[in-house]
Amino acid sequence: MNDLNLLTPKVSRQVVYGIDALSANKQKRTGVENYSRLLIEAMKTHALKEGERVVLYSNTKLDRAFGTLPPGWSSAVLNWPLGRGWMSLRVSWEILRRKPNLLFVPGQALPMLCPRAVVTTIHDLAFARRPDLYSASTRKRLKRVTQQAVEKATRIIVPTEATKQDLVEEYRLDHARVVVVAEAADTNLYRPYTQEEARSTLQKHRLGTNFFLVVGRLEKKKNITNLLRAFELFKTRRGLGDPFELVFVGEPGYGYDEMKTYFDLSPHKDQIRQLGYLPDEEVAPLMSQAMAFLFPSWYEGFGIPNLEAMAAGTVLVASDIPAHREVVGDAGLLVPPEDPEAWAHALERIVKDGTLRTELIAKGAERVKQFSWQKTAEQTWEVLRSLV
Repeated sequence: MNDLNLLTPKVSRQVVYGIDALSANKQKRTGVENYSRLLIEAMKTHALKEGERVVLYSNTKLDRAFGTLPPGWSSAVLNWPLGRGWMSLRVSWEILRRKPNLLFVPGQALPMLCPRAVVTTIHDLAFARRPDLYSASTRKRLKRVTQQAVEKATRIIVPTEATKQDLVEEYRLDHARVVVVAEAADTNLYRPYTQEEARSTLQKHRLGTNFFLVVGRLEKKKNITNLLRAFELFKTRRGLGDPFELVFVGEPGYGYDEMKTYFDLSPHKDQIRQLGYLPDEEVAPLMSQAMAFLFPSWYEGFGIPNLEAMAAGTVLVASDIPAHREVVGDAGLLVPPEDPEAWAHALERIVKDGTLRTELIAKGAERVKQFSWQKTAEQTWEVLRSLV
């Protein structure tokens, strides 16, 4: 019997990982979409173990760059003619037909039917911690999908210890179910650009280099009105002829109607620019040329733009909130989000103090080295493989 066992070839165990690639495959990407795409791209560079396969689920064919797959990876286009229900219904049907060993959803909305092992990422709990920053319909939707994630997920990935603490407290979860995996910046794109490299983008948007940059949806969560008040204080003290502009990149979101009044009535409205949504290929050179990147949010789960600013060699001024303290450390100026006066003072310091700018840029360049998508992918693989 022992001799027969020696002669019988071992059959490796097959393990299939199903990964939701819907967000990652979108052409117009912001926070969660960029996280999904950059993470999956980094996961592709890690060799699969014997018997492992990965299937990417999407509702349309993967775009050319994203659809370049290494050995062992494949895509499943799950057509769905209806606008809603792709995840809850269509992915459920796929799992019923061809059940993977594990499902990974980089967002947090899960299908009705799940395999035994499920991993999802919950990026923040702003809707629960600051419900005043969301519409009633958005709060209801986020509450529902987060509750489902908490009930169904075997492991939940969060980007910071601050988010883990919020999640454990809000849902009374076992700490062991929640794993912190930090996010990162795309340092191939976000890097210091020379003025010559950035010239065409600056010219396209009629910008010099005397501007502060804000990137993100124009919504209540981002604390835009306090920043506008701070900019007005800054401009008033600088006097006539001051060249500095405040530049916003992002589409309108919840609460924009109220903000628009501030934009329209500001005495410095001619130096407050709204560029709308821009692709990262344009945002990156703009960020590198800004006097400072401003991130005044009331609440964030991580804040990838913090790292993008550091990688771009730009001074960072961010709100003094738990996630920013954890990610930024002493590599940026952290300012109370509720205090326009403190923000105005921070802008004045950045403009006047060249030594401070140099110190913060140097600290940011070192700080950002602690984060990489390769590290994020490696830790994510560890979570997935621990469950199959």
